[in-house]
Amino acid sequence: MMVHKYSFDTGFITLALTDSLPEKWARPWNEVRRQRRECYIIEPVIMESYYQLMRKNGMNKESAKELIMKLKSLKSLNIPELDDNDSFSAGLYHIRFNNLSFVDSFVLAIANRLKLKIYTTDGHLKMAAKKINVLY
Repeated sequence: MMVHKYSFDTGFITLALTDSLPEKWARPWNEVRRQRRECYIIEPVIMESYYQLMRKNGMNKESAKELIMKLKSLKSLNIPELDDNDSFSAGLYHIRFNNLSFVDSFVLAIANRLKLKIYTTDGHLKMAAKKINVLY
């Protein structure tokens, strides 16, 4: 059996950081927290999560930053650099799947390049992942 590495989208991260994850996603989150699986999250997802913690969850910026920095300190978390190919792939995905946000287009590009399994709260991202054979 192939061991999957994960990618979490903004919705997943925000739910995880506020202890609001549905039971079905507790296992992958716990695997990452306990260093049993690697996870790759791009900086734009970090930014969106920070924003959502403040805007949608009503946190002050210090509390939101503390949660984000705690997330970034996980040993199993990797923050990949985006390169030219990621930008071009994300641009093509954004054209092909016009309901995808720019950030989700990059999530899809990174997941495809690094062969990651995406955990997402976004139906458009799930549909796009399915169409290009990225696990979700």
